[in-house]
Amino acid sequence: MAPGLRPFPRSRRPAIDTSALQAFGITLRAASLEDLPDLVALYAQLRMPELLFHPWSQAEKRAFAEEQFRLQHHHFVRHCPRADFWLVLRDDAPVGRLYLDRSTSEWRIVDILLATAWRAQGLGSRLIVWIQQSAAAAGASGVALTVAVDNRRAHALYARLGFNDVGAGDGLHQPMRWPAPSGSFT
Repeated sequence: MAPGLRPFPRSRRPAIDTSALQAFGITLRAASLEDLPDLVALYAQLRMPELLFHPWSQAEKRAFAEEQFRLQHHHFVRHCPRADFWLVLRDDAPVGRLYLDRSTSEWRIVDILLATAWRAQGLGSRLIVWIQQSAAAAGASGVALTVAVDNRRAHALYARLGFNDVGAGDGLHQPMRWPAPSGSFT
């Protein structure tokens, strides 16, 4: 899978304190080309349910998911060269990815993806709250993201955590923003 894929850019941003995540057994590690097989498998988990009844063979479905991952990877590393590209680890095993751009006054969650087995267990909420707390502590104006309009569970999670819809979106993705509070985060 690695041939032809761009390496992950290395963040030039100062390190960020992850001790609040470590209290929950979560660690973040900078992603590298060696992590691509795990990242492809994670992405394929996301895509396979929509391909379940498609008439392709399993090999064709895997090839489709790998190509979609390749396109997405190229997009992220090309358009977000200053972002942090992290693997989310639980007990040193990859359970997700978190791509976060902290290069402007408004932080942007480029992508967050959790393995199917780790969804609906509070891990996503912990990551988002940690990002909010970190953004507030760093003096960021807020945190922005986009969510697929058909991903109602994620939209509800973001809304519950204080994100608001911003504009009408493009029909496929809804932009959302969490404004950092003035003063300290509680």
